[in-house]
Amino acid sequence: MREIKELLAKYKFRPNDLLGQNFLINEDALREIVSAAELSAGDDVLEIGSGIGNLTKLLSETGANVLAVEKDQRYFPILKDQLGEHLQTHSKTPKSKANVKLVFADITHFNFQQELKPGYKVVANIPYYITGKIVEMLLTAKNRPSKIVLLMQKEVAQRITAKAGDLSILAISVQLFSNPRIVGFVPKSDFFPSPKVDSAILVLDMLAKPKFNVSEKEFFRLVKAAFAGKRKQIHNTLKNNLGLEETTLLKALEASLVDSKARPQELSLEQWFKLYMSLKDFLAKAS
Repeated sequence: MREIKELLAKYKFRPNDLLGQNFLINEDALREIVSAAELSAGDDVLEIGSGIGNLTKLLSETGANVLAVEKDQRYFPILKDQLGEHLQTHSKTPKSKANVKLVFADITHFNFQQELKPGYKVVANIPYYITGKIVEMLLTAKNRPSKIVLLMQKEVAQRITAKAGDLSILAISVQLFSNPRIVGFVPKSDFFPSPKVDSAILVLDMLAKPKFNVSEKEFFRLVKAAFAGKRKQIHNTLKNNLGLEETTLLKALEASLVDSKARPQELSLEQWFKLYMSLKDFLAKAS
């Protein structure tokens, strides 16, 4: 804590609450994140939100090629200090340890995919308020990463790894493209300034292809139509939101072994796929 406060004071830096600037100060937790990424020398890794560079520095020490994308340019003098010869544009000996490319940009508007070779990994301590947006961006990228390690709000990580009965659109999306798992929890006291909630380290082991062969556009049209009436029975929400005829819908539910009175969060990923297959022709015509 003292070192972080001294570093921020040295550069007269005040964290911006609106940008979710909470710095992880537990060295063991930082190393657990890096370990979860399973990086080797020469790997490409994207770090979203480098902040003061305490995680960036550990990533660079693995020998991986780090693309660090940070929105707030005020961090530059701190990052220059923290990374030293690892920072490419400021290394006096480019062929030695300079393996960090620092870009100041909003990750949601930056074409990071063309900067990274296939099989790259993602490591990020992301602001809570854009967690869903970041995850969706990575899952829908044409050049998808092979592994994603995210430090995020504990409750969100638990929702992503939920089983049938508590599934959300986010959980269905993540579980279609990856095998998610929580590898550790980080209390709010391990951050400065301390956020209001605890965090978790979530690992997404990405699949070479989705678990089920679906048209992503049509599949998620079905899922979103059902969740538009989350507390209502799936029979009613699909009928009203997709304009399905009663007989067509009942046949599809029966063929998918889905109770017409079930709520959308109660269906398993496999049931969603079966329901999609039963309604595939309808969804294709309606799109």
